[in-house]
Amino acid sequence: MGREPWEKELKDGLEKGTEDAMKQQDEIWASIKKRIDSERASQSSEPAAVPFAPRKTKARRSGRKTASWMVGTAAAAVIVLALSVQTPPVQAFIDQVKEWFAPQKTVEQELEGSPETSVDSLHESADYVIYIDESRFKMIQGEGVDRIEPVHKPEDDRYPEVYMEISQDQEAPKVVSERLEAELSDQPKVEAEAIQEPVNGFEVRAVGGTGGKEWNDPIVRYYIFDNGQGGSFVVKQQYFLEAAEGYGARFHNMMKEFHITTNAGEKQAGEGE
Repeated sequence: MGREPWEKELKDGLEKGTEDAMKQQDEIWASIKKRIDSERASQSSEPAAVPFAPRKTKARRSGRKTASWMVGTAAAAVIVLALSVQTPPVQAFIDQVKEWFAPQKTVEQELEGSPETSVDSLHESADYVIYIDESRFKMIQGEGVDRIEPVHKPEDDRYPEVYMEISQDQEAPKVVSERLEAELSDQPKVEAEAIQEPVNGFEVRAVGGTGGKEWNDPIVRYYIFDNGQGGSFVVKQQYFLEAAEGYGARFHNMMKEFHITTNAGEKQAGEGE
């Protein structure tokens, strides 16, 4: 899904905090090295002594003291760094960032009651990225509208067209949602609601044909959510009733791997209302 505003602030803070933490880490380890060198120099400058038991014990204690200091300082460094970045929301964000821009990622999903694993590829657009199973789908980037459609289309015209289109609208998500609901009002069955999954925004769904009585009744589903620029992302999915647990589920899961990547220096990425 697209990132929420707090994630942008978190990202900015994380980048700055990580940079500062790394600087501190370098300083800490430089200090450790300096202390070790100092300890060694101090030991080498001590006058030689006859190796009898008490002196030998002192040397061991000195060594243990140095080692203990090193371990303590190293542990402190780790704790400082951990406390600076390892809060639950930050760690979640770190885990997400690790996956965000991987060229490929393994996706596990359940379709029609059976588990399925695919290796999906990253596709980038101007303001977002999405992962696509290229063995089944292809991305066609157009002027203002990007289209994802099956690689292999049925030649039998009994099957309604299947695709997913991604575009943007200048109006707010709720306004767009109400407009689309009105446009689909002539369909036998129309539903609209606020949602939080797979995106945080609104869903408008319509069933054509007989309204859900025939296998080939066309289904249109819109996801509308904040694009962080004062407007909305509008994702239109079209398939048919018999394909709801196939293409419908795949499109739904695909949206879970949709991420807004608007340049934070020029625009703020966000999501939902």
